[in-house]
Amino acid sequence: MAYDNPELPRTHRREAYMERFARGDSYGLLLVLLLVLYVMMAALSYGNLWLRFAMSMMLALVLLLTLHTSHVRSRAFRVIVVLVAIVEVANFLQALVHRNGNDGSTFLMFGLILAAPVVILNRIIRHETVTLETILGAICVFVLIAIAFAGIYAAVNDVEPKGFFAQEVTPQSVDYLYFSFVTITTVGYGDLTAGTSTGKVLVTFEALIGQIFLVTLVARLVSMYGTSQRRDRAGPEAE
Repeated sequence: MAYDNPELPRTHRREAYMERFARGDSYGLLLVLLLVLYVMMAALSYGNLWLRFAMSMMLALVLLLTLHTSHVRSRAFRVIVVLVAIVEVANFLQALVHRNGNDGSTFLMFGLILAAPVVILNRIIRHETVTLETILGAICVFVLIAIAFAGIYAAVNDVEPKGFFAQEVTPQSVDYLYFSFVTITTVGYGDLTAGTSTGKVLVTFEALIGQIFLVTLVARLVSMYGTSQRRDRAGPEAE
């Protein structure tokens, strides 16, 4: 009989998960990918072109999952898929021919990633009821902002003659990530500091965004867990 099959519950769970994934709002999975991306970026060595290509692929996966799970199904999605494909082909060819120069494809990917927090926010504020996925989506936004700023700092370091940091260091990916997360959480250890006017403005901007985001949106979503956002926006008269 069907219910005697020990594999049936697992199959049902798999089918339920796939159906849920197809519907979108899978921000738990997106958060896991972001954590994997963080580890890959922290381990990235600029001399390892294949690792850089793998990181670019993970960035692409994060971006496409963000668009899918946030219900972006328009022409913009197809355009971004084409751009992502071009970037990945460029990075693959660079790794294949052992070309160490940066043609800007990685920074283009980071530029696309900058749109991801906006896409997620546009989706989660439309959730009728605040669920765990809503809160996980807000956490994904927070992590994405920090990762995006790490990419911006790396770009500034390439443009500024003096580099980004005031300290005389040869920064790696882990340094930009570390500095960005220390900044957005306003921990401020002080071992690394911005050394240019552009860097100081960006650092201040990131710190403000991080704190305003945590004390407003995330705190409010946590307090509204399990309640209807639509009813809350309508006010007491909607009761």
